[in-house]
Amino acid sequence: NMRWQVEVCGKLTWTRRDCFKGLSSREQVKEHAVGPFQLAAALKVWARCQTPGGDGLDASCLGADFVEKLANRTRRERREIDVCLAALEADAPPLSLGRCLGLPILSQRKLYKRMEDGAYVYRSMYAEHVAVWLSYFPPEQLLVLPSEPLFERATVEAQMSRLAAFLGLDYKETNQEVLFSASPASVTGAPHENGREYVATPPPEMLADLRAWLCPHNARLAGLLLANGLVPSASDLSADLPWAAAPPGGPTIGCEPAPAGAAAPSTRAPPVTTAQPPLPTAANAETRHARDEGHKRRRAKGRPKRMNGG
Repeated sequence: NMRWQVEVCGKLTWTRRDCFKGLSSREQVKEHAVGPFQLAAALKVWARCQTPGGDGLDASCLGADFVEKLANRTRRERREIDVCLAALEADAPPLSLGRCLGLPILSQRKLYKRMEDGAYVYRSMYAEHVAVWLSYFPPEQLLVLPSEPLFERATVEAQMSRLAAFLGLDYKETNQEVLFSASPASVTGAPHENGREYVATPPPEMLADLRAWLCPHNARLAGLLLANGLVPSASDLSADLPWAAAPPGGPTIGCEPAPAGAAAPSTRAPPVTTAQPPLPTAANAETRHARDEGHKRRRAKGRPKRMNGG
């Protein structure tokens, strides 16, 4: 939702909680632009969603735009992930899902942009990320805490106490003001509430579809946490992470049938490697080639031709 607001509002996102209500003309859209790509996207939204009087944006049109873009991006990402998972099952030597998606070859700046703008589903596949941590550190050096209790005043103290004990710190020395003071943007007094007004939320059917797709991956997460002692027991898993589907023999939180065409989640932990082998899918290889050719053309246009001996 935040990413969509930046796309529509540009710089106005950081000065208004309801930034889309602050745009009243095409000139204002241009004035608050943060870059050419964002400006082009914002102008498309303005052309599509401006009110009949041309002095603002229609909320229902904006809501439909948000839902459509979220659905398209998550659907496209799930297709890419399914292709990678199928390739990884047949690939030798094995690669990680992140490497198949091309994430480790990006610079820090480009990786941040990719994670912010497109890797919505991949970021929710926690088993992939926990497996990477476990390939570098023993389970005794890791602590897994659910985030939900950290946002509630009644439960945050217990979670922070667990964190302090894990780090060998005295919880009494923690800064209570930081934990419980409302953020500057809060309108309800909640410590972690950002006060933003959102134009829409994902519809129930989209959430149900995503949960069904993620369910087997969450089952793998549950098995990984239990096998490595990162969650003491199945009952603790149900209490701390009720959204995580259970592995066979665990709590009865079954998965709905996976969407048609979805590949089974990989059961292998990503290996620790230092080499950068080629991406295993033709689609990724074509994308990388096209990107490299584009960079070459842009460099050639902006750089004077070098003469021999020059």
